[in-house]
Amino acid sequence: MWNSFFINVKGSIRNPSNVFWVLAFPVILSSLMLGLLGNLDDTRAAVPQPFAIVEDANWQANPAAGRLVCALSRAPSSGTNDDAPQLLKPKRVTSTAEAARRLDDDQAIGYLYADSDGLVNMVLSDRDAAAIQADNTASEGIAVSILSAGIGRFNQTSSTAAALARQDPRLLTSSGFQTLVRSGGQTYTRRISLTHIHPSMTAPYFFALLGMACLIGASTAASMITMTQPNLSALGARRASSPSPKWRQAAGAFMASWLFSAVSLLVAYIFIRTVCGVETGGRDPLALLAIAAGTFMTTSFGTMMGAIPKIPTETKVGLVVGIDCTLSTLIGLYGSSTMDLNNAIQEHAPILHLVNPVKQVSNLFYDIVYYDSLAPFASTCGIVALMSAVFLAVAALLLRKQRYEYL
Repeated sequence: MWNSFFINVKGSIRNPSNVFWVLAFPVILSSLMLGLLGNLDDTRAAVPQPFAIVEDANWQANPAAGRLVCALSRAPSSGTNDDAPQLLKPKRVTSTAEAARRLDDDQAIGYLYADSDGLVNMVLSDRDAAAIQADNTASEGIAVSILSAGIGRFNQTSSTAAALARQDPRLLTSSGFQTLVRSGGQTYTRRISLTHIHPSMTAPYFFALLGMACLIGASTAASMITMTQPNLSALGARRASSPSPKWRQAAGAFMASWLFSAVSLLVAYIFIRTVCGVETGGRDPLALLAIAAGTFMTTSFGTMMGAIPKIPTETKVGLVVGIDCTLSTLIGLYGSSTMDLNNAIQEHAPILHLVNPVKQVSNLFYDIVYYDSLAPFASTCGIVALMSAVFLAVAALLLRKQRYEYL
């Protein structure tokens, strides 16, 4: 068995098709996905926007307006719990005409100015206002929405202070007014997280890629098992004349394929973790267990496909690849439309995902990242183990019925 194992390991390494499709292709596809989806997370976050600040006489008459701009343009300090995002990249000008010129030259998306009442107003360029109206979920729209809310609260507080000052200036120093001012920045809700780490918009796509890469490794097992069949392979005919029992040859091929698939998926996982920046929240050891369990299941699937009699190697490998690509479509690998299909299946027909080996491998990584409990991961491991047992049982049944002469 060990002799068969080492021979198959050497053969898989020397096979250019295996090296490309099982080892290199997932890394190449990850690079392409990084280029296509790398800024997807950024579109859901507030990004500082260039604004002109008109520091004319009205602005100078309201010192609080300057402090507001400083607060909105200050980047949050690293290592603190300050969640306030930086919203402004200010450029100070002396007149609204100069600010309008910056908008025309595409140097700013808008400007802030103070009116005669000391209230801060925001003006957006027609170009950027139309873009935000068309897609208010983009980073520019999110920043402008938060900025508008902040300016509105500032103006409300300023108007209240001005009204109280006209009535009785002493009210501005009263404890009631100070409590009112501070309550504007208070919240009565507590922030909690329903996931193990902060969710990533791109992670499900990369987990789907890992599922696809895992099942494509089944083609190696299908090829190796076929090479143990004398009627389909010249090498299998020579092996049949050896004194080694057939089960040892099949076991050696299975273990060699499992090792090659696991190492290949580990390389893809390391690339996705380090280069693509997909976080696991410190659960990398569990990810190694997921790689071992997932590749064992897909190797079992490949063994079952390889055990099918009277079908040549090329056809079996083509069937594995075709099944892999089809099942990957159902789990959202090929873009947002297929991801919507994945979500629809999960909601309305979850049984299709339950019997989908690519989805279950993807779930192994998804459960690690998105659940604070390990119960979903353990459940998925149980499903993967059950699939492995079924595939191996069918493979053993098919191989058991095939009889060839051997010494």
